[in-house]
Amino acid sequence: MSSAKSILISGYYGFDNSGDDAILKAIIKDVRSLDNKLNIVVLSNDPQKTNDMYDVEAVNRFKIMEVIKAIKNTSLLISGGGSLLQDVTSTRSLLYYLAVMAVAKCLGKPIMVYANGIGPINRKINRNLAKMILNKVDLITLRDEDSKEYISQMGINNKNIVVTADPVFTLEASDHKHIEEIFLKEGIPSNKKFIGVSIRKWKSAHNLVEVVSKTIDYIIEKYDVNVILIPMHYPEDLEISLEVLENVKADNCYALKEKYNVEEVMGVIHRLDLIVAMRLHSLIYAAGQEVPMVGLVYDPKVEGILKSLDMDYMSNVDDLNFEELIGNIDIVWNNKDQLKNSLKFQDIELKKKAISNVTMALELLEAGE
Repeated sequence: MSSAKSILISGYYGFDNSGDDAILKAIIKDVRSLDNKLNIVVLSNDPQKTNDMYDVEAVNRFKIMEVIKAIKNTSLLISGGGSLLQDVTSTRSLLYYLAVMAVAKCLGKPIMVYANGIGPINRKINRNLAKMILNKVDLITLRDEDSKEYISQMGINNKNIVVTADPVFTLEASDHKHIEEIFLKEGIPSNKKFIGVSIRKWKSAHNLVEVVSKTIDYIIEKYDVNVILIPMHYPEDLEISLEVLENVKADNCYALKEKYNVEEVMGVIHRLDLIVAMRLHSLIYAAGQEVPMVGLVYDPKVEGILKSLDMDYMSNVDDLNFEELIGNIDIVWNNKDQLKNSLKFQDIELKKKAISNVTMALELLEAGE
């Protein structure tokens, strides 16, 4: 493949979100593992930081003329991964990603929607726009069956739709020694087993801090473990984690206060016997490290990943119910060895599916010559 060829990656990059950072890191790693001469350009909120972290050319995603120039110069546009195409967060975000694809289509560039989780798209005009553009892209890969069903219900009849897996499944965690160094720095003792808790702020989760704090006290007393609060997005996840920490009465609860890279967060999760998690990629990290999980559902994508992993232990964060939550935790704890084996079996297949995303991307690039 010619070294003059390039790909442009569009996504929620440069915002200090561990999940999206992991997606970008995985895509870049997987592309380079198959073609290390390919030029990679990323649309980012923080181009300098993205350049420094991933050794790629980065373009400010909000400078329209620079974005158009980057699209014009690319050989393939990759939109993804993550939950880009939804209007729950905002219509503006959805329109941005659709507009990038629309410009690429106008300029005759091949487009791949890469391992996306799609929906919900609630407003009719947004659904119509998404349908129009997704029917014209060259390839859509999806990270779960729920997304495929969702776009089918939207009336999207693109013939090139494949269910694969999230790119993050190909990443490797930091080693045990390095994680021990992190625990030492954070003042987290390794004298007991660990349960992790990873939460985020959410507008309708009015009793989240109260119930999670009470749950941590229950966990520590019943199972004699150390609990680690694991922020995924800075600074907001750290803020709510520290709020929970203040409300926990037991001594054996700790929060990761420093910001860590993707592999380090995965390494911390690898040390857990169980995780109670809210953000999608905290659950995906756990699945990749074969750690049984209880999900805190704030969005359909969280329920979707749990179902796809056969981890149907979840509680809705709207009016979060303490008894239901600890009931789910008890079930997972008491069956953790069996659940760990189930995740181990699935992990092999998920890694293969994740790699297939980049294989199809490079095939699309070759076909565009």
